[in-house]
Amino acid sequence: MKIAIAQLNYTVGGFEQNKIKIIDAISQAKKEGADLVVFAESAISGSPAYSLLARYNFLDTAEETLVEIAAFCDDIAVLVGLPVMQSGGTYCAAAYIKNRKILRYITKKSKAADVDAPYISAGKGCEYIKLAGEKVAVVLGGDLYNEATYSDADTIIVLGADRYTQGRIERRYDTLARKAYVADATLVYVNQVGGSEGVVYDGSSAVFNAQGRAVNLLGSFVEEIAFVDTTATNQEIEVPYQDKIANVRSALRLAISDYFEKQNLSKACLVLSGGIDSSVSAVMLVDALGADRVVALQMPTKYSDDHSAADAEELARSLGIELITVPLNDIYRSSLDTIVAAIGEPDSQRLEDNFQMRLRTALFMAVCEKRGLVPINTANKTELAIGALTLYGDTAGAISILGDLYKSDVFALARHLNSERRVIPEHIMLKNPSSELHVEKDEAPLPSYEEIDAILYRLLECWQSRDEIIEAGFDEEIVDRVRRSMYDALNHIYQFSPIVELSTMPLDKSYVDLPKGQQ
Repeated sequence: MKIAIAQLNYTVGGFEQNKIKIIDAISQAKKEGADLVVFAESAISGSPAYSLLARYNFLDTAEETLVEIAAFCDDIAVLVGLPVMQSGGTYCAAAYIKNRKILRYITKKSKAADVDAPYISAGKGCEYIKLAGEKVAVVLGGDLYNEATYSDADTIIVLGADRYTQGRIERRYDTLARKAYVADATLVYVNQVGGSEGVVYDGSSAVFNAQGRAVNLLGSFVEEIAFVDTTATNQEIEVPYQDKIANVRSALRLAISDYFEKQNLSKACLVLSGGIDSSVSAVMLVDALGADRVVALQMPTKYSDDHSAADAEELARSLGIELITVPLNDIYRSSLDTIVAAIGEPDSQRLEDNFQMRLRTALFMAVCEKRGLVPINTANKTELAIGALTLYGDTAGAISILGDLYKSDVFALARHLNSERRVIPEHIMLKNPSSELHVEKDEAPLPSYEEIDAILYRLLECWQSRDEIIEAGFDEEIVDRVRRSMYDALNHIYQFSPIVELSTMPLDKSYVDLPKGQQ
């Protein structure tokens, strides 16, 4: 049986665009003589659709689009994902089409790892079809993990919508190889690719033979159509090494590009402070959008070091982006004097610091509104996790592109970007991280970012307890301080901008809603 694997980039609610992509792939599969073409889970509707899955008109349009697609399926079989409304609720389904007829829906049973889980019901799970003389098991997403034997299937076809997280691709390959070997069957996995708000789908569709060896691996973070003949002797290939930081860069680039293209947005804007976070953010924006679609603001204050302005200007020249300078000192002093006249002198330097940051954000947003620019948040996950941000200040932005990367990850990404061309000035790479805020003299200094990141990683990604982390060799006082900072930061997290999700535990509202014992 010759199978076409269609790894495509879909838009949530973009039924017409998705339909055109699907029909074009079907036409290509016909020309290549394929017996079957397989698309990803939720291909027709796009994913994640969240509460749209509870709207009748959204579900009706999905099924109407399916009917239009079926009209092009003469002399070929198709498996395509969509949400369907049946008695009992909304289901994630694979429609099986053959010779222009929609023969059946195969619905997904597992909901545990699905970002749309609150809006869908549990279906029947894996079902079997007969095609080209083969017994084919059709599986959706997480159901792959639940079916034990696949009842002597010749081929297993998995329609996936598996989002990217760091390390996910290699773990997925391991699972697919093991499942193919145990089932003694060819396993075809089809994933979607693309960004949707903060979620990134990496593609990385794959075919493994009955010996658990890869025979076809589609690209990561790109659209691609590939073919495999299950009756042929396919050459085995090595699963390539997955470079963590290179994949993070590709995921961010795709997320940024799709965020702008799918919403028809024009230009991005960010504040260049001369620090590592804003520098990496600027490089990634140019990487994804091009220099002509990125505008930077330079907003020096009395706390800016001597090199900050020069570093920001050098980076802007290197990237070829527009740089606007908006000095804050006079505006800050005048505004603070107005407040002092009303409420008296500030009793804390922290009040002045936070006021400065909020004023900077107000001017930043004003420039974006005037020019029709999209404000980009440049804070990192470490700062967000411990509350080292100003509420309504540097928590603002339309989207955060570094909000799921620890500070140490940001430095690693900067080194990766500079390995191709030294675009980030050396002084930025070497300077000590600074928020450009005054530090109270009686405050105990925080440990290094490397130590904070190591503790946060164990707390968040590894779900380790306080005692486990201390037993691993970390100082008890520092562990307790980091944990207290995390609890104190919940309000910042809840009101933070949307985040490009790159880990198993992004700090978004779902994290805030966890019971405290699980945070």
